[in-house]
Amino acid sequence: MKSYMMVMALALAFLGQSLIAVQPVELTQMNGQGGIYKMGDHPQGIFVVEAYFLNCPYCNYNAPNVNALADKFANDPRVQVLDVGVDRDDASYKTWIKKHNPNHPVLKDSSRKLISQLGTSGYPSTYVINCKGQLVEKTEGEWGAAEEEAIVSAVERLQAQNCNAAE
Repeated sequence: MKSYMMVMALALAFLGQSLIAVQPVELTQMNGQGGIYKMGDHPQGIFVVEAYFLNCPYCNYNAPNVNALADKFANDPRVQVLDVGVDRDDASYKTWIKKHNPNHPVLKDSSRKLISQLGTSGYPSTYVINCKGQLVEKTEGEWGAAEEEAIVSAVERLQAQNCNAAE
């Protein structure tokens, strides 16, 4: 019985990423035009979510990498690269935005609407979510070559697929 439970736990851990379904959320946009960013406005969206907090050194290290990723996929409007912060203080976001000059939406998730759905336990964490709201890739910590390759490969695989969210 004990070995059966261990096998089931390992199977669930292995399959855990595919079991996460993300419901579209609306978050305050801290840069650009401001207002509310609505994931639901992108039904064909491929979302790359970088979950962070503003004073995290590893998160700040990743900021140029996230900008480069947004540049790489800038010609595909389906690919939505999003910085999603959990901080509450708007002034701190302004300072962070001025320092990093992000070329993609910076969203405030201080109530953890999206972050809690993703099960974020460490920062930074990067997620690739398909148009059906399914988590297809996750990395934790600062990006090295392997993490960046995993993220780019996941996005490219999704770009090659047609998306019908109703399927």
